[in-house]
Amino acid sequence: MSTDNGRVPTRTVERALTLLVEVATNDGLGLVDLARRTDLSPATASRLLRTLEATEFVRRGEDGTYHGASRLIQVAVTFMSNVPLYRLAEPHLAALRDEVGESAYLGVAGPKDTVLYARLAESDKSIRHRGWLGKTVPLQGTAIGTALRDRCGELGYVTASHSLEDGVTAIAATVRWPDGSVAAAVSVVGPTFRISDEQVRTTGELVAARAQALSRELGTPAFDADATSKQASH
Repeated sequence: MSTDNGRVPTRTVERALTLLVEVATNDGLGLVDLARRTDLSPATASRLLRTLEATEFVRRGEDGTYHGASRLIQVAVTFMSNVPLYRLAEPHLAALRDEVGESAYLGVAGPKDTVLYARLAESDKSIRHRGWLGKTVPLQGTAIGTALRDRCGELGYVTASHSLEDGVTAIAATVRWPDGSVAAAVSVVGPTFRISDEQVRTTGELVAARAQALSRELGTPAFDADATSKQASH
């Protein structure tokens, strides 16, 4: 095995990381499914998974399925707690959930033109939206993707219905870094039958206000949070 140009070790690391992402985002998959999802042979996947087990990033259950282990959880928790964006977003998401009665999310840029749902304050209603935390959705054609692309327009928020799931409406707004660039998007998601046109407007204003408040906590001056979104619409 030649390592002069570093390609073999680099490819091994890439494959191991790809497997780790699959385990982390699809808890409870077996070897065959993981190998298929990562385009690896079962033998290669098994060898890499044994290494990830030995370093406590994954664990193998008694039924042969793989799960995130202590080291992976430690890295995730430490990272999330050390990044101000995620820490500061939590009370705003909780407040949005309480104000509108629907689930509220924080979305950040994901891989390959997607949005990653990184934080959630889940509604306590019996019929509610749930299940997108840790998942990715397309930037194109989604409310949160449009907000993350800085295209909310003069209203300061954007809405979409039935774009990802039938009967679901999402309302999103842009969160900014101090230099005015896009940091994230805040989104409220709920069943369409419960969100009338009037509620879309009211909820949109609340979502935009929370996104601007979070932007200010990240260091964006109050006038910039409003002015930058208006400039983007022209």
